[in-house]
This record gives sequence, structure tokens and C-alpha cells, in this order.
Amino acid sequence: MSMKQAKWMVATLLILGVLTYLWGRAPDKLIIDTPATGPLTQVPAPTDCPLKGEGCEIAIDGVGSFLVSMPETVVPLEKMVFRVVPRGEAAKAIGQIRVDFEMIGMDMGINAYRLDRLADGTYREEVILPVCTTDRSDWRANLSIHSTAGAYLVRLPFSVDRSR
Repeated sequence: MSMKQAKWMVATLLILGVLTYLWGRAPDKLIIDTPATGPLTQVPAPTDCPLKGEGCEIAIDGVGSFLVSMPETVVPLEKMVFRVVPRGEAAKAIGQIRVDFEMIGMDMGINAYRLDRLADGTYREEVILPVCTTDRSDWRANLSIHSTAGAYLVRLPFSVDRSR
């Protein structure tokens, strides 16, 4: 290997090392999810939201209501469908819907998904949650809805029980 090739290899490894360090330390700084319509406005989640199974209704003033659901049984490392159904006039104002899953009290990495819009107006995506060593884990689905009226964030808690 020539001296010139060795320098390029060292420089490449150094750059990869710095990028890996930055990605691990501050991934939120590398992914910018600031909507074009302004900052995210947090909307309180319903207190009795059965997100798993039948789902729950979320109302956002000025936009409309949405039915948000996921399967009754969630198995880590297996695909599941996360679904958002805009009700009535809300469907006309939606530009993009994203969901980011975070485990309460534990850093499980980045688990963010952009939902695809289907022909019937439903937004859905197949998602996979990472596995945790405990039998039960508490999660939060951070749902961001970007519309013509603004961008909104709803934090929906749910749990995963692997003991069954």
C-alpha cells in the first residue's frame, strides 16, 4: 500500500468514526423534523386511550378527529400495522403523518416511521419495535400530524407484555 493510499484510508476511517460518534450521541441533531408550517403544537392525549386493539379517537382543534390504532398483541421484533384514519374533513388538510416510538425510562434507539397514505385516506405503516429484556415494557407512540393548519404532536402511551 502506498503512502497516499494509507492517508486516504486513515482520513476515511477518521470521518466515519466522527459520523458514528455524532449519530450515537445526538441523532436528533442529524434528523431535522421541523415542519414547514411551524413548530409542533402538543395536543393532550385522551386519558382512556386503548391504542392497542380498537384504537382511540384523537381530536385536534381546527383540524378534526382521527382514529389511531395498532394490533391488540404487539410482539417485539415482529411487524405490526400502525394505522391513523382521519375522520370527515380532517382528511383534506393532512400533509404527512409520522410516528416515533420511545420506551419509557430506556433508550431503545430511533424508531421513527412515516405513514403511507392509502387510496381510502387511511395512513398506515408496518412498524417493528425493538426487544427489551424485561417481560413488560411501557412505550409511548409520539404521533406527529402535519396539516395545512399546523403541525401537532400527540403522545400516546401503551405497554408491551412479553410474559404471555
